[in-house]
Amino acid sequence: MITKSQHDSKNINQSIINYDAIIVGAGFGGMYMLHSLNKLGLKTLILEEGKGVGGTWYWNRYPGARCDVQSIEYSYSFSDELQQEWEWSNKYSTQSEILEYANHVADRFNLREHIRFNERVLSAEYVENSKIWKLETNSGKIFQSRYCVMATGSLSSINKPKFAGIDSYTGDWYITGKWPHEKIDLTGKTVGIIGTGSSAVQAIPVLAANSKHLTVFQRTANYSIPANNKPLDPEEIRYVKDNYSSIREKQRQGRAGVAFTNMGTKSALEVSKEERLNEYQKRWDTGYSGFISAYT
Repeated sequence: MITKSQHDSKNINQSIINYDAIIVGAGFGGMYMLHSLNKLGLKTLILEEGKGVGGTWYWNRYPGARCDVQSIEYSYSFSDELQQEWEWSNKYSTQSEILEYANHVADRFNLREHIRFNERVLSAEYVENSKIWKLETNSGKIFQSRYCVMATGSLSSINKPKFAGIDSYTGDWYITGKWPHEKIDLTGKTVGIIGTGSSAVQAIPVLAANSKHLTVFQRTANYSIPANNKPLDPEEIRYVKDNYSSIREKQRQGRAGVAFTNMGTKSALEVSKEERLNEYQKRWDTGYSGFISAYT
C-alpha cells in the first residue's frame, strides 16, 4: 500500500529533471557554452525565457537596431568551417541578420534539442549538503544540476520607466528592449521618444522617416560618432576569411576584443593641438570604432 505522503514524494521526484549542467540564457554566450559542454560529454540544458535563440538580438528588435562592432568580428571563432561558410552583408550588421546568424549556429550544431524555450528561471538555489543547483521556472518545473552557468548577459532586461500615469495611458507605447515582433506602422502618427542613448541613436532616424512627426525628449546631451556603414565587398570578405586566424588572435590580445581598430599609443596631451585634431578628424571620417581609441 502506498501512502499519500509516499505518492506525493514520488510525484515530486518525477517532476525534478536532472542534468550535469544547466545554462540560463540562449544568447551568444549561452549557445557557445552549450556547444563546449556538449563536446565534453556533459548532459547539458539551456533554459531560455524567449521563444527563440539570440538573446539580446532576439529581444531588441526596435527600428534601426544594429551592432556597433564590425560584423566579421562579431561572430564565433570556435569553428573555422562556420567562419568560412557564413558571409555578412554589411560592415555593421542589422539585428535581423545577427538573429539569422544565431539561428544558423543553433541549427548547424544541433543545439535546439538541448534548449527549453519559454522557461523563465524564477529562482536558482545551491544546495550545500548535496552540492547541486536547484532551479525553478515559471512552468512549475524544477531542474537540478551539478553546474549552473548564468548566461543572462546585461542587455536583455528592460528598464520600464516609472512615470506617473504610464499604466493608465491608452495610447500605444513601446520599450526598445521588448519591441513587438510584428511590424509597427507609424505612418501618419505623432511619435515621442524618451532618451538619447545607444538604442535611441539608432532608432531616431528610422522613426523620424516613418512617422508624421517625431519629438525627442533628452535629459542629458549625448554624442554619436558616424559609423560609415557600407556593404562588404567580395575582396574584403576574402581577405578576412584568408586571415581569420591572425584576426582572432589580435582580438584576443587587444583592448576590448576588437581587431580592426588602430589603438593609439600616446596620450592626447603629448601631441600638439593641430596633430590631435587631424588625428581625430581622420578617425571620424573612418567611422565609429577607431575614434575612441585615438589616444591612451
